[in-house]
Formats: sequence, structure tokens, C-alpha cells
Amino acid sequence: MRLKALLFASAALAQPALAQDTAPPTTNGLQDIIVTAQRRSENLQKTALAVSAVAGDVLVRQSVTQATDLTRLVPALQVAPAASYTQIYLRGVGSFGANAFAEQGVAFNMDGVYLSRPAAPAALFYDLERMEVLKGPQGTLYGRNASGGAVNVITAKPRLGETSGFINGEYGNYNTAKVSAAINLPLGERWAVRLAGQHASHDGYFNDGYDDENTQAARTQVKFDSHAGFDADLMLDYGHVGGKGPGGTIMPLIGNGRLGVSDPAVLAAYQAASPTAPVPQVVARNDGFQRNNFYGVALTANQDLGFAKLTLLPSFRETDINFLSYASSFYIRDVEKTHQTSLEARLANARGAVNWVLGGYFFDERVHASQTYDQGSNRLQVNPLLATRSLAAFGQATVTVLPAFRITGGLRYTDDHKQQNTVFTNAPFVGFVSPATGNFTPIFNPITAQAVSDIHFRKVTWKAGVEYDAGPRSLLYASVATGFKSGALFAAQGNNTSAPENLTAYTLGAKNRFLDNRLQLNLEAFWWDYKNQQVSHLGPVQVASTPAGGIYAPVFITENAGSARLYGVEAELQFKPDDADLLSADLQWLHARYRRFGYNSYSSSGAVPAVGCAVSPTSLIAATPGGAIYAVDCSGRQVVNAPEWTLNMAYEHRFALRNGGKVTFGANTRIQSGSYVSIDYLPGGYQSTYTTSDVRLEYQPKSGKLTLGLFANNLENTTIFAASFQSPVKNGVLYNQLRPPRTYGARASVRF
Repeated sequence: MRLKALLFASAALAQPALAQDTAPPTTNGLQDIIVTAQRRSENLQKTALAVSAVAGDVLVRQSVTQATDLTRLVPALQVAPAASYTQIYLRGVGSFGANAFAEQGVAFNMDGVYLSRPAAPAALFYDLERMEVLKGPQGTLYGRNASGGAVNVITAKPRLGETSGFINGEYGNYNTAKVSAAINLPLGERWAVRLAGQHASHDGYFNDGYDDENTQAARTQVKFDSHAGFDADLMLDYGHVGGKGPGGTIMPLIGNGRLGVSDPAVLAAYQAASPTAPVPQVVARNDGFQRNNFYGVALTANQDLGFAKLTLLPSFRETDINFLSYASSFYIRDVEKTHQTSLEARLANARGAVNWVLGGYFFDERVHASQTYDQGSNRLQVNPLLATRSLAAFGQATVTVLPAFRITGGLRYTDDHKQQNTVFTNAPFVGFVSPATGNFTPIFNPITAQAVSDIHFRKVTWKAGVEYDAGPRSLLYASVATGFKSGALFAAQGNNTSAPENLTAYTLGAKNRFLDNRLQLNLEAFWWDYKNQQVSHLGPVQVASTPAGGIYAPVFITENAGSARLYGVEAELQFKPDDADLLSADLQWLHARYRRFGYNSYSSSGAVPAVGCAVSPTSLIAATPGGAIYAVDCSGRQVVNAPEWTLNMAYEHRFALRNGGKVTFGANTRIQSGSYVSIDYLPGGYQSTYTTSDVRLEYQPKSGKLTLGLFANNLENTTIFAASFQSPVKNGVLYNQLRPPRTYGARASVRF
């Protein structure tokens, strides 16, 4: 068969090579992976939870240096860029956050610390033990906004009494250069330090230089172990993300190449769409940039109290965003500074008939931003001052009722207090100075408003589950869990908050090992009830009041657009017939439909919006002369970023050499059925079924300390849409962002 039939997905979840977090195999079969998804160390196959784990060395072999690269590894996961922000969706649950008000619908955590900003999952993917993807709400054990699930990144920790390290290097087309390194040093019997760093860069995938990468990062960790029940890890990290930033192109794609937003052909096609000059036009230039910096410090301290272990996790993070982007067809200038402080305290016992954890969580975030949007015939300036304070108490226990039967119950109470004081100015184009005399100087009508909010969002979430050991290597489990995402704020007079979204998930699963630990088959059936879904989009908000009613102008808002029902099955298979071969497959079938889905759309020209849904006029008054506001109803449509079928498969073979060395060949493919990547439901925003394959060839001498390899990713050079955005002022004109084209190169790794 062609290479397309050689597929990869969850093979990456338990690749037997080099992963620092894997335990020695009980036989020559599949290795075990130790995870901490339930706040305790346990075998992935013994965890009664829908979780996928990717070992750190697999991330290196798959060229993962950005969060958007994760889409290739886990079928349930879709990660896309939006200017300098990151959009994470799990089985269609997530959020399209693209401003200072945005928060993730899928929690992203690094070493147990929740990263609040959508731009924050950057400059982190180096020197990792593993990544865990928890599917479904994590409402009892994890921090804020884990309604759809959680992505946990676990860094490699210092090791006492050991001098070791590595250097990884990669070079490829598009002038790709990636280097990561780490060194572990003992400092006496009780101390150790680990230093790690990364540089990753490549030229733009679009012809105007956009979609490039320029990342530098460093991390220092210090470990202390008293050998008397107390240990602590202190981590300091820094990351910088530069370059021109994400790019996009007008739909349909012009020509055979990747023509970027500032390409003359793309600009001509955009400006030819109505309304045309002399109505003010946006000219996307080649001057886009991003200068984003991330700083963090976290301490994890553990004290064995005998009856339980006490864990304290204080942390501080600063996120500084500074970018200029045209990726969505218009000018976006964003300067944002965020300070985040959190403290989690846990008391846990993992011994005996009752495994339990009790904890408290404190979170405080302050955001100050200045954001400018110029869409040609509409200009917007937003200056938000935002504050969030969250308090939570939680507990979960697993009780062994019979030797092979256990029950689990958990509760969490969360109180989110959110405030804003936002001044924003909307300046719609209202006409020309004197067109009759040829003076077509445009006139803008600035409308300044202030948004003030002070609101609490309170919620109790819970989990109940059962698990049964059907055999020595077989686990059956079932659970019901709830989660919520806190209400969102946005810039508007009067009503400027959305209600929290809620998700109830029913899960039935089985994890099995057969054939003397050589065959693994994990099955999961799920049913998710998704209510009050928050949808972020450019929509009308009230900016002024008149005797005739409120005046509405377009602002990027987050509103409750409806509810959805998602259900399906995921099957994960791994087979190691002998020591030289490994085959794997991960298949997900997902039925995701909106039961109710409606929102308001702002039309600056008054024309009916170009959407693939039912549209009806409203009586709301638009700030733009001749403008109109329409109600859009997309009930019954497929949930965005929720493909019905996703199949990842892989094959790996190791050739033993006479000199004791080995050569490894690996191939993997992802096949994904069609899905929409925007709520416009237009043909240009629909990614049809696609196939993308990766291959690699590696050589290791007998010592195993050196690895040399060649690789190619997206061998088919498939064009894949990551996101789609309709021009706010040109009806039906779409700009799409794309996933990487074919990339190839060489890798080398040295361990000592």
C-alpha cells in the first residue's frame, strides 16, 4: 500500500524509546507510562480516566516546539493559532479567544500551574517528561476553566546524585533550526540543579514571510530532598516568541503557492471585493511582528505527614504580549501585560483502602491592555483593565469496596470574582467630506463608551465513578463528571458579561493488555451534554443610548450562543509482536451537533450576512449609517472544530546491526474527515477530509548515546485549514490560516 496507509497516533503515546517517565517493561512487550492525571503517580493503564500521554522524546521526534504542533498527536485535540494567541479544542469544546478578555475552554497546566492566558502555552516544549491530555471536564481536581478537559505539560525534573544531559539539534527546509539542551548536576547528596534551554526558528511558510517561528527559552530547576519526608522543587522559566507571527491568505487560495496577506495578488483580490475604494480600505503590509515574553516562578513543596502528604504549590507568572498582525484580513495592534498569582494546597493519601485528596486553590490575575483594530470602514480602540480572583475548595476519594472493585466521588466549589473598567472607542465610517466636489476624504464618527463590571460566578462541580479489575491487566470504568467555564466579560455598555458554560460528561471505558503484554486495546464511549456554550466573535454591543433605543457597534464579544450534544467512541490499539516492531492506531468517531446555536451579526453595509445558516433582521440600531444587525441561527449544524472521524496510525521497525547498533524506521499518518473551522459555515471555512503522513529514519550506535536521523513531515504537502475568519466589512471574504506544509530535514541527539 502507499505510505498513506502507514499511520501514527497513539503510538506516540507509548513509544518505547528513551522516555524519561516510562517504567521498565514487565516483559519484552509494551512499556508502562506513569501519569499524574489524578494528582498521584499511577500506571496509565490503571487510571480510570480518559487520558492520553505523550512521552517527552516523542515530542522531540515529532518536531513539537509550539502548541499548534500537538494536533498531529492526539485525535481528540485541535489546536490553532489566532494572531499571537492559541486556540485549544477538545472534541469541539474550546474557545476562540483573540483579545485580552479571552480565556481557554480547555485548561493548560505546566507542572500543575494553570496558565490563564491563551498566549501563554508558548516557549514551553523542550526538556519534557511527558504531556497528558485529559478528555472531558476536570471539575474536581483541577483549577479554573477545565470544562472541556486539560492539557498537562510535565517538565523533566532534577535528579539527585546524577550528572547527565543531552543536546538535540534539527535543521531543515525553510531554514529551520532547532536546538534544545539540558544538563543535570548534583550538588551534594540532597541538592540537584537542572538547566535547560531551547532555540527554534524557521522562515515563513507564506511567501511574504508570515507564519515563521523565532523562539528562545530557558528553564532552571533546583531540587532539595531532606531524605526525611520533605522535598521541594523550585522552577524559574523565561520564554520569548518573536518573528513576524502567524499569516493568512484570502479564500479561495490564489495560485499554487502560499500567498500571504501582504502579497499584491491577495491585496488586489481583497480590495476588489465590495465595498471598494473610495470607501476606506485596509492595506496589509509586510511589517507585522510579535515580541512576546513570558516569565514564571513556581515552587512545589511536599511534606510527608505520615497519614498523608501535604503539597504546596505557589506560583507567579507574567505574560507580556506585543504584536502587530494582519492574519485576519485587518490591522490588529495589541499590547497586553498580565500578572498571575496562584496558590494550591493539597493533602493526599494514596495508601490503604481509601485514596483521597483535599485541597484549596487561590488565583489572582490582573490584565492591562491596549488593543487597536482597523477594518478600513470601522476602527476600534479598546483599553481594558481586568481583574479576576478565584477561590476554590475541592476533594476526591477512591474507596476500595472489594479487592477488584472501587468507587470514586469528588466535589469542588468555585467562586470567581471578575471586574473590569474598560474604555473603548468605536469609529465607524459615515461618509465623505464633499463627494459632489470630488473631496472623498472619509469621515469617521468616534463613539466612546465605558464598560464597568463587578460580578461573581459560583459553581459546585462533582464527579462519581466506579472501576473494576476484570483481570490482571484489564480495567473497566464508568463515570459522570461535571465542569464549568467561568462567565466572560467584554466591552459593552450595560450587559457586558456572559453566563458560565456547563458540561456534563458520561464515560464508559475499558483498558486491556493481552498476549503477554504485547497487545493493548483501550476503548472509551462518551456522551457530553454542553450547555450555555460561550462563542467569541465580532458582534454588536451597545455603545450609546438614544430616545429611540440603544446604538450598537461591532466589538469582539463572548456570548452564550446555545447548547450542543456530543457523543462518540475512541479506540486505541497498540501491538508489539516482537522486539523489533510496533504498530498502533487511535480511532475516534465523534457525533457533535448544536441543539441550539444563535448569535447576532453586525453588517456595516446593511447587506444580509454571508453565512451558511438561517438569517433574520433585528430592530437593533447600527452605529454605521446604512448598517444593520441580523440574527443568525445555526441550530443543528456540526460543532466547529469537531471532525466526525479521526484516525491516527503508526508503524515502527528496528533493524539490529552486527556492530550492536540499530536503525529505526517509523511512519505515521493522520486521516481526518471534514469539519468547519469557523462559525460562518461557508464553503471556504470547511476543511475537507485530508491525509497527512510523517516518516523518519534514525541510526544509533551500540552505546545508544548518539542518534542521527532524517525526517519528513506532511509528506503529501496537504493544505490544511487551521482557522478561518470572515472580513468584518467585506461580506463573504474569508481569510484562512494554514497548518505547516511539507517540512523535512535532519536531526541529531547526544546524551551523556
